[in-house]
Order: sequence, then structure tokens, then C-alpha cells
Amino acid sequence: MEFQAALDIPPQKTQQYGTAMLFMESWPAPALGDTAPPPSAYPAPHVIACAHAAVLLDLHRAEIDMVVWGRRVPNTWQMALGKPASSGTIFDMLASSTEIANVLASKAANRELSPLVLGDAIELSSLFSAITHDSRQHLRLLVGATDGPEFAPAPNMLRLVCCYGSSSTEWRSSAGITSLPPYAVALIKGARDSGHGCLHRFCRAAPDETTSGIHLIIDTVI
Repeated sequence: MEFQAALDIPPQKTQQYGTAMLFMESWPAPALGDTAPPPSAYPAPHVIACAHAAVLLDLHRAEIDMVVWGRRVPNTWQMALGKPASSGTIFDMLASSTEIANVLASKAANRELSPLVLGDAIELSSLFSAITHDSRQHLRLLVGATDGPEFAPAPNMLRLVCCYGSSSTEWRSSAGITSLPPYAVALIKGARDSGHGCLHRFCRAAPDETTSGIHLIIDTVI
């Protein structure tokens, strides 16, 4: 799958988040003949990050494994999440972006999640659909850690991750372990697309955190 090289990014969002570069990371793969056991011998990812939504356009570049849109959000986002929730799956659906949006907007979903998270999940699902040419997607909203502490690549062509509140996502590179900032949007190419993918994991919020830690995870469906 080739990812779309041009997106219709609303002007108001471009102005809201600014144009400052947060950081750029580009790590070389281990040297040929490296006999270290996995995951140290795993090819390191090439990651680019920026506070401007236009960084998503770099996803189509073959040498980039992951892009991070470091969104700047109002303080009210933190307040809207309230107290921590127990671990578990809040929402899990495999469908088109339109079908997912209809269910997320329903009264049943509104009882489970903050309108802020629901609205953002709908927008990011639509963005993911545009990037993947309306591919069916698997969208999950989870509290706490998901599949244990192990690092693993995305299962299919592309994965979108966003952490609300105090949960986080980490990825492994030759430089160590890096965490995704809260509310940032990461698009991670999967092993089936790049041949090796980007090793990452989802982390549980600390017990004393005052806001819920929610992961939004969207995968392409093959």
C-alpha cells in the first residue's frame, strides 16, 4: 500500500498548532554482521516529528518509518478526562470510518467516554481513512496497558496511536527508548509495509495519576 502524499489539512488547525519543529530522529540500522539478539539487532526506526500537521505528508517517504504530529491542546483537555478509570477495553470496532463515526456518536458511547475523546477519535478515524484510501480500520479505545510490556511492530500496513491523559506509548531505537507525548498523534508503518516496522508498546498510567490514561489505536485491516 502506498500512502497518500497530500491531505486536506484544515487551515484553522494549521494555525492552532503552529509550525515549530519539536524534534527529528533518524537512527541507522545496526551494522552488517551484528549478532546481538533481538530486539537490539532489530533495524532502528526513522522517525520525524513536528507540531505542524503537515508532518503527516512525510509518511509517504520510503525512508520514514513513523511520523509524529505533536499537537498542542488546551488545558481543558486534561480537566475533561476526569479521574482514572479501571483498565479495560472501552471501544473495539472493525469497520469503515463512517460506520465507526456513527457508533462513536451514539448515546451508548457518550455514556462511556468524554465527548472530547469521542470527537477527537472520530476526526482521527477520518484522517486515517484519508491516508489509507478509505481502507477498513480496526479502532480501539483502551484504558491502561494493552498487550503486556513487550515491544512489537504494528500488525498490518499502518497504525495510528494517540494517548489521552497519563498513558503513554514507547518505541525502541538504537538510541534507547522514546515516549510519545500526551495527545500527540503517531502514524507507524507496519512490518508488512516496510519489511521490519517500528517496535513499540503501550504503557499503563501510574496509579497516582489524576487523569485517565486512554489509548486510541487504529490499524489497517488486511
